[in-house]
Amino acid sequence: MRDWPLEKQATAYRGMVFAQTQEENVLMGVASIKGIDGMILSKESDQERLGVAAYINALAARVVTATVSYVGKANYREAERYIRDFRTWTSSSADGLTVEISAVNGRFTLDFLQTFSSPIFVNAFLKELEENGIVYDLQDVNKLELANIKLPWAE
Repeated sequence: MRDWPLEKQATAYRGMVFAQTQEENVLMGVASIKGIDGMILSKESDQERLGVAAYINALAARVVTATVSYVGKANYREAERYIRDFRTWTSSSADGLTVEISAVNGRFTLDFLQTFSSPIFVNAFLKELEENGIVYDLQDVNKLELANIKLPWAE
């Protein structure tokens, strides 16, 4: 797809997004999450639950490269002109990279959420935008730093 004209790439992407939002796919996803939650909650101790969750995360890390979430276009009518961006922040997925996309006031907002410090994916994306002549505004970069906390059962 990279060699296609930008308009054809956009059409193909919109088609993929549409295919992912069909009711059947949504219901299958909900059923899958329910099954995973049930499996975790069926364990008797927190240690067993953490073990199952770690196993599921390890499996997901092997098969998933990234999560892309398109929130859609915000519909705030007259108020849209006062909104610069519209963000839905979640934690990054098991694979370490989540891209959140939303649209408001004629602008797209993309958030790259990752569990690693390398800017390789963001830089590659910005390079693609530049090569296609797309003007962008890099608003901010936030690095989350957490204290080194040891859990009592992990010692």
